[in-house]
Amino acid sequence: MATVVTVPRDSALQLRLVVGTNPETGAPIVNSKTFNKIKSTAIEQDAYDVATALVDLQKYPVDEIRFEKESQLTE
Repeated sequence: MATVVTVPRDSALQLRLVVGTNPETGAPIVNSKTFNKIKSTAIEQDAYDVATALVDLQKYPVDEIRFEKESQLTE
């Protein structure tokens, strides 16, 4: 069995914003803004601090902040 090596790749920071309400169902309408090419060495706290600063610049309230890390698996 081969040893698997995890190679970190760039991450993405996503803000999910509530832009309105569906008039038929009352469910929130959520749009996202994604910031790609976040370095793999970025730590979660730093990403969160940047996201909260970006939230203050948005027109709509934030529903969720996502930090998506990507890795490549090789042998």
